[in-house]
Amino acid sequence: MFVGVNIVLATARWVALYRWLRIGQWWLTVKLLSKNKKKFTNYLTKIVPWWIIVEAFLGLAQIIKGGSLNGILWWLGERRFTYGGIGIAQFRVFDQAWIRAYGTFSHPNSLAGFLLLAWWWWKKQFSILNLQSSAEKMGYWIVNWSAVLGIALSGSRVVWVVTAGMLIAEEILKTKAKSLKIITGKILLSVGVICLILGVVSINYRISDFVGGWDINSLEKREALAVSALKMIRKSPLFGIGAGNFVVNLPKFPTGNFYWMQPVHNILLLALSEIGIVGIIILIFNLQSTIIKIMKYKLWWLWAIVGVTGLFDHYWLTLPQNSWLLAIILGLI
Repeated sequence: MFVGVNIVLATARWVALYRWLRIGQWWLTVKLLSKNKKKFTNYLTKIVPWWIIVEAFLGLAQIIKGGSLNGILWWLGERRFTYGGIGIAQFRVFDQAWIRAYGTFSHPNSLAGFLLLAWWWWKKQFSILNLQSSAEKMGYWIVNWSAVLGIALSGSRVVWVVTAGMLIAEEILKTKAKSLKIITGKILLSVGVICLILGVVSINYRISDFVGGWDINSLEKREALAVSALKMIRKSPLFGIGAGNFVVNLPKFPTGNFYWMQPVHNILLLALSEIGIVGIIILIFNLQSTIIKIMKYKLWWLWAIVGVTGLFDHYWLTLPQNSWLLAIILGLI
């Protein structure tokens, strides 16, 4: 009944219908994997490392070439782009301009989020202490460093911060109480060295002379989209403006002279604006067992990755690879 009301009230009903079919696919994925957890976990522990390695080194090749590799990779999702293309994400290292790694994704931020979630889930299936042969241990570290490489080359600052925070938190959680002082000392020492380096840099150079080149208006764009989202929520708080209808309605809810046809970069505001309060309540009700398991088994890494990155971007709800991966992870837990 709710889906029907949401579609009828939507500005673009065909878009809303298509979006709900997509949501149905993800729901079926969650159900399918939840009934065959052991089988799919065995498959994915072998498949996910290849996702990570291929995406990381494809991103490296794109940066070296200064554009897409094309060929068969287009069929895997690689978009056609060059360094000089309009809207292509870039950053600068030591005053040398580079594109950011796209892999087979539509944007580097999407790639970074995908790599971090896939990598962290895969890490939780293994322990370096349980690996028997030298080849297994080498493979484990190749996958880990490939993930770090891919995340670094994506240039996603939010994912950089989340990754660093999670690695530090993991190290602290693994450490016994008697060694906590040692870990704390190492962290403080690292922070001190970073501050010292930044202090020296700021005296003679701008930090942007070393690493820069991102969109300087990124924060302002996100704020403007958030304001537009709040206007949509105010207009239709209960049932939303229609699934998938945010961009369709964006011109009707302008913020000053701002014009950027993108979904709001916050998954909570995006969901509230499109399906409303009633839709959020129904969603929570259907996912209550999953939410309980996340809290019961202390799956803090899932909250950290999706929750924090979702505050600054929309790809977990809008871009196919990220949405499918999230559905897979939810099904397996």
